[in-house]
Amino acid sequence: MGRDGNSVKETDFLIPGLLKDRCRLLCAAAIFVLVALSVSGKLLAQSYTLSGMMQMNTGETFPYKIVFTEENGNITGSSYTFAPPQQTKSAIKGTIDRYERKIKFRETEITESRGMPTKAFMCLVNATLIYDKSYNGATLSGPVSSRQTDKTACTPGTLLFNTADELQPLFQPKETFDTVITMKKKAPVQAPTGIKVAMPDNPTPIPETEKITAGKVNTYDWYTDTLILDIWDGGNTDGDRVTIECNGKTYLERHYLIKEKKRVKIVLNKEGINTLSILADNEGSDPPNTATMLLSDGDKKYSILAYNNMGQRAIIKIRKVK
Repeated sequence: MGRDGNSVKETDFLIPGLLKDRCRLLCAAAIFVLVALSVSGKLLAQSYTLSGMMQMNTGETFPYKIVFTEENGNITGSSYTFAPPQQTKSAIKGTIDRYERKIKFRETEITESRGMPTKAFMCLVNATLIYDKSYNGATLSGPVSSRQTDKTACTPGTLLFNTADELQPLFQPKETFDTVITMKKKAPVQAPTGIKVAMPDNPTPIPETEKITAGKVNTYDWYTDTLILDIWDGGNTDGDRVTIECNGKTYLERHYLIKEKKRVKIVLNKEGINTLSILADNEGSDPPNTATMLLSDGDKKYSILAYNNMGQRAIIKIRKVK
């Protein structure tokens, strides 16, 4: 009997003990989850090294390397710009987006400098790089801007990383899910009855690509006073460099070709023949030197692939039409 005269059940003594045991279990489970999250967070951190080259707009090329740790899409580490035995080491911060296949990073401060000689006015680098994979290989490349801490502009350039063994582990998670295969047959899209579907009056035709090389001269009639030239590496980005001249004037010097198009505006002589020259400054790692170009005469466009061995020139004649 209890003090109040009521009978005492055995379970009245057991309930407090059960609650205490349950509390212990819940606390242990919570501690386990926190430890697991901590450990998994550490496992997400991965270290990488990318070795490549930096092409400055002065025509100089320097070996360039970044060593960084990535955790949850954020990267921190160091960059090395060097012309042995001199080198410059900088701290870097940035992000990686595997779905967009893009890396962005910037050099935050110079941590070591050994007086690397250069004609370029080099400052802290800010880079946006795109990963591209084709049957010829994989590349990570893009333009870099360069500014001092007081926002003074410095010499721009481009970066290229094309070592497959270094790039594959970095972007492998994306490649695993690249292709989605479906067996569902799509039904043809039909316009509703009684409604006309508008079609463009003059659809822009896709020009057929013409190939040019040393010893073969292509001539085009030109109706506008300006030639718009877009040039890029439409195949394997392997370090090709070209120099573009028109009527003896240099518009691009030892320009490093990447996937991103470089646009040049050339004002033509109003009469006679204008001579456009594409010089192969090297052959990259996959000869010959190849440059994909799109020449625009107003709405008229010409698609051209120039391929040459080092030192050779492809020539295009532009004949002004009155």
